[in-house]
Amino acid sequence: MSALQVAPQGHRYPIINQQEDLRALLSFLPQDIQAQVRPVLYDLEELKIIEEQPLWVLTSGEVYKPFPLKITFDHMTFIGSKCKTFRDDNRRGIDRTGHRISRVLSAGAPLSYTFRVGRYFDGIGEPFRKFIEVNPSFLLVGEAGTGKTTTLRGLIKVTAEYYPMQVVVVDTSGEVGGSGKIQHPGIGQAHIIPVENKALQALLMEEAVKNQNPRVLAVDEINRLAEAEAIVVGKTNGARLIGTTHGATIPGLLANKNLTPLFDPEPVFHWLVITERRGQYRVYRAAEAVAAVRAGRVPEGEVVYV
Repeated sequence: MSALQVAPQGHRYPIINQQEDLRALLSFLPQDIQAQVRPVLYDLEELKIIEEQPLWVLTSGEVYKPFPLKITFDHMTFIGSKCKTFRDDNRRGIDRTGHRISRVLSAGAPLSYTFRVGRYFDGIGEPFRKFIEVNPSFLLVGEAGTGKTTTLRGLIKVTAEYYPMQVVVVDTSGEVGGSGKIQHPGIGQAHIIPVENKALQALLMEEAVKNQNPRVLAVDEINRLAEAEAIVVGKTNGARLIGTTHGATIPGLLANKNLTPLFDPEPVFHWLVITERRGQYRVYRAAEAVAAVRAGRVPEGEVVYV
């Protein structure tokens, strides 16, 4: 029995389109790499494919482990022929999935490829529903690999139940709504605007607010000053915001100059969600939490598990 026929283990929420999404991922890999990853396919999170090194595999949030396969020039050529084009930030998606492929170049030639597996967990946004009903405006904060984008998809899906086609997602790399023309069903009744060029993300955010009349604007990976400024424009035009950014603490966020427009003079998000560990979050009322930190106090938040 192939790995694609084995029921996934250890997942609290059912995964939407898992079979189709994993098949799409495997199609970008040579047959011998496919054979290596099939036994761990349902727990697979990332692959690092570097010429003349072993295949490096990350599963279930653990550390990378080398697998007994040495990457050759032929492996790199096969993947390059499947990928073809990348965005200006050396990322690309896989059609109708949340997977991401990134590459590192040297003198125009690929040095490595990193595959990140994207999954859509049905119901992962439910623990946040009571907050969404108060105000569907969140800034989700966490370090790399802690599940921010996965949780963002869940927030979007639940929010879109209240505002069908009025939740507009400015989608970097196709990781949120699925790469390609047809969006993934895992985000429900949201409306996707793809970002073909990362440098244009801030411009597309402003365009979305002006042209699409969103009740809620969702953006993954707010990390540039121009993007933070565009978020503020969205707020002043009446749209509520859902976004993610890298970070670990509220003081760290306030010290990040690129994010200053999000908090000064006051937060543009209603809720501030700090990732304490994978699957565990602490939700704060943003204005109260920021005021507390600036006054030298420890803010109070509510722990949420997903």
